Amino acid sequence: MNKLYLLLILSFFSAQSFAAGCPDGSEPVKSISADGTYFVYNCGGGNEQASSSSTDSSSANSSNVNSNTKALAGIYIENDPNINFFVPPIQPPPTDKLFEFIDRYYKADFNNDGLTDVIYVGPMHPNFGCRYQEKCTIQQQHDVNKPQPALYLGGVDGKLHYSPELLIDNRDNKGISHGAQILIADYNNDKVLDIYIPDNGMDKDNMGYRDSYYLSQPNGNWLESSDIHLSDNNFIAYSHGGATGDIDNDGDMDVVLTDWGTFWCLMNDGIGLLTKRQCGGSNAFGLELADLDNDGDLDAIFGGHEHEGNGFPTGIYWNDGRGNFMPYNTTLLKQHKVWGTIPEVSAWDLDNDGDVDIVYSRAGKHYKNTAIQIIENLGNKKFKDHGIFPVDDYSNSTGFIQSILFNDLDSDGDYDLYLASGVRWTNGAVVINNGNFDFTMITPDDRPSPKSLGLYEKLDDSSIVMP
Repeated sequence: MNKLYLLLILSFFSAQSFAAGCPDGSEPVKSISADGTYFVYNCGGGNEQASSSSTDSSSANSSNVNSNTKALAGIYIENDPNINFFVPPIQPPPTDKLFEFIDRYYKADFNNDGLTDVIYVGPMHPNFGCRYQEKCTIQQQHDVNKPQPALYLGGVDGKLHYSPELLIDNRDNKGISHGAQILIADYNNDKVLDIYIPDNGMDKDNMGYRDSYYLSQPNGNWLESSDIHLSDNNFIAYSHGGATGDIDNDGDMDVVLTDWGTFWCLMNDGIGLLTKRQCGGSNAFGLELADLDNDGDLDAIFGGHEHEGNGFPTGIYWNDGRGNFMPYNTTLLKQHKVWGTIPEVSAWDLDNDGDVDIVYSRAGKHYKNTAIQIIENLGNKKFKDHGIFPVDDYSNSTGFIQSILFNDLDSDGDYDLYLASGVRWTNGAVVINNGNFDFTMITPDDRPSPKSLGLYEKLDDSSIVMP
């Protein structure tokens, strides 16, 4: 809860907001808050004003990061404890007409009204141009009308309301080809969540497609702003993996993306301008950012295509304190080649011991079958593999988990796992944390009624309201 609170601290009081100094013209005096989680700016000897959690730029330029500060990671935004953990429809109208299938969705309060909203992305429908099975070329993807992400706002009536008018894309060639991730954060520091969508394209020659970047506007819309807020407005990477977090401890949210053989870091200037640079890494598939060694900076947890050999391993790149993830500063984890595809990575403190544990979404070759892997953080860069937990019993199914979220679903004081996918037989599966790394899997087929379990409310297509 304390970590999530860092997101909600008024961005008006960020480090950049104090460039003009105090009301009397003096410079504010900065100190660490009593709980060590954020900076306090003191004007006139007593008016405390909180900034976003980070060290300042001088700390970011040193490897000696203050361990009492906590760099904000996207996992704390995604796992807002105030979110209602309903199971949203897999393909609400009209997304079934826009996308071939739903790859990803995220639940968040995008318009700050206290209600849970949902955003969907996926690969464009074959009817929009070349067929997905034929692996569209860049030119083919450019020449067709592509779907925008589908945003649904929660209403006081308990239904989701399709709101396409709120996502504005003024590019000549609008829309997304295949949104691989949805990276939500307040990138421009206006207290409203923004949306970054890495687009890995339709897999032709592993070339990817240009990303989309929706920034919140004063009028309540989100404007696709890559032409003015990305240093490369045609940024292309084969980015199956992506994550957001403050990797350089300067108080704003950055983006890290995987590409073949490298990581791209998109560094935030504090008001949403993202400047790309290579920042280390190697071949990786899934990716998440979290402070695994409690040194005050965010490390990169990555997953590979393990069945392809040692060139695609799984492990952790340790942050050097400057937002770099170098191959020589790596801890490799045990591989499971039968379950050697890792579509998603996440992390949370599952045993309430003060450090962050790791959860991998795993599938077989070509995404066949579905499982998760849970790894305990023992401290001092040591880890214990608690094994593979199958999610479904469907032979050769492709219902692999695309998002792993955490919430105390049974109100027993520890965090449980909520699993989201693009298919009905795995979407909304729940892993109950019984303590001491003992877990109970509740799949959609196992639950007679979600309401009877008291875990969350199920929504179906009747819960959709069209404009």
